[in-house]
Amino acid sequence: MHVPRVEKGPDGAFLVRHIPPVLALALDRLPALLADEGPGAGRRIRETPFAGDDEASEQWKRYAVPELEHLFVAARDTVEKDLRGLERDGRLSRGSRLKIPAGHLAAWLSSLAAVRVALGETHGFTAAEMEAALPAVVTSERDQALLLVHLLGWMQGILVEAGA
Repeated sequence: MHVPRVEKGPDGAFLVRHIPPVLALALDRLPALLADEGPGAGRRIRETPFAGDDEASEQWKRYAVPELEHLFVAARDTVEKDLRGLERDGRLSRGSRLKIPAGHLAAWLSSLAAVRVALGETHGFTAAEMEAALPAVVTSERDQALLLVHLLGWMQGILVEAGA
């Protein structure tokens, strides 16, 4: 299996090559995970950081939430649109390819981070679980979610490194 690598095109776009099938499958799940019905990535935006302070919470809902929701939806739509261009190669030796326009990198990074945090909270992953090796056999929905968190983290790391 090849390791994904990123090349920067003349237009500044990031071309991710050699995406293994397991990572491509994880990316396929991203739009659903970012949807409002997902594991809470969108819901978390509406939660006030001012628990116990009614006035501050009301201001948060009135002024911050609409802009955060707008940014979240824009990022989600950007990622979903980019994923329509995921080029699959039927041969495992080459993997898939994905082009991410340079101006879309922030949307990708924030979307990947939001989904990973939401999955972690939904399934109650501990820091130790996040740092441990993955189970040899995936036997439960929780194991699947942990695998997904790691795969999306891999993609996030690839993109952070490419954008640095």
